[in-house]
Amino acid sequence: MQTNGLKRVLGVLLACLALTGPAFAAPPKAREGQLTVAVAVTDLEPIVRAVGGSQVETVNLFKGCILRKDLQVEPAAKARLAASEAIVWTGFLNESAAISAALRASGAPTPKWIDVSKGAARTNLPTSNCGGYVDPAYAAGDPFFWLNPTNGGLVARTIARGLGELRPASRALFMANAEAFEKALARDIERWKVALKPAQGMRVFAAQCGWQNFSAAVGAPAFVTCKGTPDEPPSPQALLLHIRGLKSELILVDPNTPQDYTEAFREHSKLKVLEVPSSIEGIRGATTYSALFENLVKVLLGQAKH
Repeated sequence: MQTNGLKRVLGVLLACLALTGPAFAAPPKAREGQLTVAVAVTDLEPIVRAVGGSQVETVNLFKGCILRKDLQVEPAAKARLAASEAIVWTGFLNESAAISAALRASGAPTPKWIDVSKGAARTNLPTSNCGGYVDPAYAAGDPFFWLNPTNGGLVARTIARGLGELRPASRALFMANAEAFEKALARDIERWKVALKPAQGMRVFAAQCGWQNFSAAVGAPAFVTCKGTPDEPPSPQALLLHIRGLKSELILVDPNTPQDYTEAFREHSKLKVLEVPSSIEGIRGATTYSALFENLVKVLLGQAKH
């Protein structure tokens, strides 16, 4: 256990070293014209577009789950990353290591890093394991804070401030756009709270632990997840025993959930198992931040009626 902890610490130190360039480099000079913004998470891309409007173009750097240890910038995105003036990221060390490696390989100047995790509400604040170790990558809590829609307004304002530093003449416009986005999102959140009243008391096991962030925002249903190290899940058999003890009524899996887990849930849990994407990347036709939650609410209401 101590060996595993040492390996994780070394990995985090390497990631921090990768981030040293962005942290201490001189800020990029303000320029004119359209801003190219690299985005680490697909679901934040609509917020960047809402804030920047026609003054930004975006490039999505990653596909799939950001927790994977082999995370790398998508080959098709590397050239546009090298030309970006800003990087919107979530403060997660996997992202910074992969992005910094791609920038070093390209020889591109350092863009402005905009960390949208600062001040965000979090769930699942960690405790140390029996060896006294807390993984620094998860020390702030669950990394999927954007699945709490009440964080969306904060994210928008953080982006507006960052873009405003690069385009001072448009600072007021970016902040006005962020405020408009936040007000529209607040209306959506209130609507979801009302819509989900029939799901009060429903217990849902979610293979994607991040959905607990959504419960924190709207109050229902009660999402329950597996506990343990995020990148070292228990076996499907152990997880099935855990689910039975939780008295869940429904199981949600994600397109990124390993197939052996999904099959085990369907064959042995005696519960309904539904695949619900935790990113607009997996929702056909979805282009907005709110679309991520609209899809989830639709699924949950369909089950609550039964």
